[in-house]
Amino acid sequence: MNYSEKIAKRILEAILPGASLEYRQTQSHGEYDFDLHYGDGSKAAVEVTAAMDETLMKTVGAIHSKRAGGSTIQAKVCKKSWIIFTTKGSSIRRIRTDADFYLAELEKEGIDRFFCVSSSSSVQKACCYLQITGGGVISSDGNPTIHIAGPGGGGAVGPSLAIEAGERETLKKDNRRKLGAAQTAERHLVVYIDGGNGLAWTALTSFEPPSILPKLPEEITNLWLVGHGERKDEFVLWRAGTSETWQSMRVQCTPEIPNDRRSGNEIDKEGTHRSADVAEEVCCQRRDAEGL
Repeated sequence: MNYSEKIAKRILEAILPGASLEYRQTQSHGEYDFDLHYGDGSKAAVEVTAAMDETLMKTVGAIHSKRAGGSTIQAKVCKKSWIIFTTKGSSIRRIRTDADFYLAELEKEGIDRFFCVSSSSSVQKACCYLQITGGGVISSDGNPTIHIAGPGGGGAVGPSLAIEAGERETLKKDNRRKLGAAQTAERHLVVYIDGGNGLAWTALTSFEPPSILPKLPEEITNLWLVGHGERKDEFVLWRAGTSETWQSMRVQCTPEIPNDRRSGNEIDKEGTHRSADVAEEVCCQRRDAEGL
């Protein structure tokens, strides 16, 4: 079982009296993940997936790739150490190759802090070519380095963002196919919303859902949204069904999962898919640098 599957098992068993989830070891033909056994002997099908910002995770993964050198570049031209802020989809390979030159040009002009809205043509050129939003000089020991910070994000947030993230997963062909093949009256899709999916996660953990029915394809009867709360071992849960409007609850649960938390997607050899911990680390780096 991957991380999101382990979370789903522990949480559903905690809130459904007398229920147990049996993991289906044989899934060679794309079967659903769990048989949900109720206390009365009835059974339901459960598929677990993760709603992630794939572009963000790939960007963060590329930044932290050990094979490519990690998040720090050894400067050859710059006289000072810098931190620069990427955008979702930035070419990290281009940044590793060319950031040193562009930042050195800014040093020549006496610029030690910049944002993409600057009127400076040199800043505009650096931001556009490197696909970054800004940067600044930082203090460091030893030779000059360039630290690549992950992209931030923002925008209007409301409960609809969490619901839309879950409903997008219900429309994916693999989820519909797996649950559509189940010979059970109830067919549940559990969507783990990773902390890296910032706006959807904020919506899930900061708002209450509206009292409306979800938009579900015929293959799926129940939709669950799950995400980490702000407290240790706290999870926020929204649930709804074809005849059940959205409800929410907070669950205190300690999943028996190693500390190297994994997302619903397997982390590939390049570290492309990173867990929420990485996204949180990048956000901390950004906040620390704002005082430059």
